[in-house]
Amino acid sequence: MFQELRRYAETYKSDHEIAKHRQESLEADLAQAVSQSQEANKAQVTLSGLESSAQSFRALHDNFLQRYTESVQQQSFPITEARVISRAARPLGKSRPKTMLVLALACIGGIGLGTGVGFIRELMDRVFRTTGQVETALKVPSVALVPLVDAALSSETVDGHELLAPGESKSIARDGSVCWMVAEQPLSRFAEAIRSVKLATDLNGTNKGHKVIGFTSALPNEGKSTVAAALALLVAQVGGKVIIVDCDLRNPSLSRTLAPKATLGIVDVLAGEQSLDDTIWRDGPGGMAFLPAVSRSPLFHTSEILASEPVKQLIYDLRESYDYVVVDLPPLAPLIDVRATSHLVDGYFLVIEWGRTKIDVVQHALNSAPLVYEGLLGTILNKAKMEFVGRYEMHRSKYYNNKHFARYGYTD
Repeated sequence: MFQELRRYAETYKSDHEIAKHRQESLEADLAQAVSQSQEANKAQVTLSGLESSAQSFRALHDNFLQRYTESVQQQSFPITEARVISRAARPLGKSRPKTMLVLALACIGGIGLGTGVGFIRELMDRVFRTTGQVETALKVPSVALVPLVDAALSSETVDGHELLAPGESKSIARDGSVCWMVAEQPLSRFAEAIRSVKLATDLNGTNKGHKVIGFTSALPNEGKSTVAAALALLVAQVGGKVIIVDCDLRNPSLSRTLAPKATLGIVDVLAGEQSLDDTIWRDGPGGMAFLPAVSRSPLFHTSEILASEPVKQLIYDLRESYDYVVVDLPPLAPLIDVRATSHLVDGYFLVIEWGRTKIDVVQHALNSAPLVYEGLLGTILNKAKMEFVGRYEMHRSKYYNNKHFARYGYTD
């Protein structure tokens, strides 16, 4: 029993030792935990102190930054020592800007600018706009101001490539050309301008019973052929015996208009291959006659042809047969053909396109052909825009007013 008790005592003693060691270990862990807790508390207190300091510094920084911003803004403000005594009353009118002064300056500036621009445009506008310009620059009377006609007279057209059939009568083709306005609209301003050309032809001072009148221009496409055809048609209407001859051999535009189907022309007559009667086209019985220019091959020496003896004889024969011989000549600037006709015609009319032909070009063209210049009966200002002509002659603006002409039956 004692041995058993000893064994139990040893066993309990061993358990006691184990429990004691466990107690010591727990106490050590507890002490360590308490130590760590104390250190954490110290760190927390330090962190709280740092956060409080940071907050204080942040507030101080914001305060200084606000003061700095206010001081920068106040630097741009005027510093005055004024104080409000009473509230300002509403003004009865504006003080700035001064309307009348601004309007006066604007009007003066606008007038000056407009005058300057107009003066510059006037200097740059070196074209014929008025009859006074023509007479001053060329020292030749301006006999007519032919208006620009836009509308065609007829909707019927002629095929210029179709040839004349054998046995077909040689009748002048009436298409939508402007020259037919003389017959279709005899009360138009265009017809009245052509009457002015005829009157200048009749009063040219020559004592010859038969008149040979040449029409030319400084440049192509100025309307010389149209004016020449219109004059011939007008002469035929009043009972005169007239023939128009196309002597623009290199560019027979009048032949393409009046006789597009013609296969024979003045060149064939001069060569002796055809008679004059077989070559002439007519605008009905008693109407104007037309001698076209048809060339089947390019002609190079046209000035020699016009200066030849056969042409002189042809014009002489036409003088004997007709009251008026109207000759459509080439332009002066590109060719010298017109200079070779001074011994054939009694006088020339120079057709100038309104608002297009340069003054210097016309002067140079006439100076290069002195015999033509001396033989000028007058100039014709063609394709004039009548609604604008009065702007260039303010003192004569009422002269171009349509209402004055309408009292006498004018239709345009």
